[in-house]
Amino acid sequence: MMHEITHDMIIICKEGTVNSYMSGLVVAINAKKNGEDVAVVFMQEGLIALAKRRFRWLPIIEEDADKIKENADKMGVPADPIKLVKRAKDAGVPLYACYAWVKLTKIQIPEGLEKIELKDLVRAMSRAKQVITL
Repeated sequence: MMHEITHDMIIICKEGTVNSYMSGLVVAINAKKNGEDVAVVFMQEGLIALAKRRFRWLPIIEEDADKIKENADKMGVPADPIKLVKRAKDAGVPLYACYAWVKLTKIQIPEGLEKIELKDLVRAMSRAKQVITL
């Protein structure tokens, strides 16, 4: 029997955009550093982009991508989603792959992510103090 997954804060990464990864994972890393019980769940495009290692910027942000990367680098924040995932994992943030989306798309669960069944995700979301999509 799998252990029950509970977290006070769950951040949903459902978009395969670099800006979404930056926002969600940087918030998760900082929350963890502040002692928060936080986890990140990847689903939909956010999961597929990670599995296929194909990311995009939101169109309105894309024209500023080089400036964002340069400024993020100065701030010590990688603008590379793969590096952000590794940094979050290294910081102790639990990272989950929504298994329903894994089954729908037949992708491999990306390295560093643990599968979470839909029933367990629903239960975890209903018990969390905060569920955030960034």
